[in-house]
Amino acid sequence: MINTSEKHKCDRQFRWISSVDGDPKIIENLNQKMAWFYGKQDGRQLYQTMLNSQEETIPDDNSVRHLMPKYVCDLEPENILEIGCDFGRLYRQLRSYGYKGHYSGLEVAQHIIEYNTKEHPEATWKCALAYNIPWTDHSFDVCFSLYVLEHFVYPEKALCEMLRVLKKDGRLVLVFPDFVKSGRFPSQKTGCSEIGRASEKLRSGKIIDAVISLYDSRIRLPAALKTATTTFGAFPINTQPICLSYPLLMGADIDAIYIASKQEIHDWAVSKGYQVEYPCGIDGDFAEQAFMVILK
Repeated sequence: MINTSEKHKCDRQFRWISSVDGDPKIIENLNQKMAWFYGKQDGRQLYQTMLNSQEETIPDDNSVRHLMPKYVCDLEPENILEIGCDFGRLYRQLRSYGYKGHYSGLEVAQHIIEYNTKEHPEATWKCALAYNIPWTDHSFDVCFSLYVLEHFVYPEKALCEMLRVLKKDGRLVLVFPDFVKSGRFPSQKTGCSEIGRASEKLRSGKIIDAVISLYDSRIRLPAALKTATTTFGAFPINTQPICLSYPLLMGADIDAIYIASKQEIHDWAVSKGYQVEYPCGIDGDFAEQAFMVILK
């Protein structure tokens, strides 16, 4: 089993590099660790508990967890592919919304695929990485992912693969947090200890740590995020996410790798000749998260 927490715990330094031009050894080492984190039952247990809790809550009508699958259903596609399907939560939601076409799901964990195949044999389930999607070119009308893009070690490779399997005029539907816009990046350690927010550290009597954490989270980190692509290069990633150093801690996006930005994805897609749409715009609730569609 990969030991992710013994030797090199993350620190408050920005251990960020370009996933395109960075040191390939560092990137591949991170890729192997994250494959273990997501793919193995012993590495995924706490993370999975958090994911499972999401299905227990019915999304409200203004939530992207409702709006995105509704958008996919309204397109009435014949074949769709979900990247990062987990235990089929979105599949069941799509069916409940009236989707009648064929669904395929991709996930890195074999035990999850085995479960889904048993529970929902009418759908297609495959275990593979998004960097090498096991379908031929032009297979799907829609490919989509919900809060998955930010977890890729090789986000550009994943985007290229998702577009490859789309038919002409197909749509790539992406939902992800815009860390650059929000100024937050939960997988980056702030302060000196592993305890989370500055307020928690203050309650624990760690006054200096709390002050440093507050400075990091309010000033230093937001400034670094705004210039991440300029400083580190295209598709920057965090090589020391909190989840690998402190596996007993759990929270939203402490496993985020890619410093996701809708502006970077937008500019990249346009440079490749694709059109980009925002079904719910880019203001309000959708300023700090992206709900975007790339048209092939």
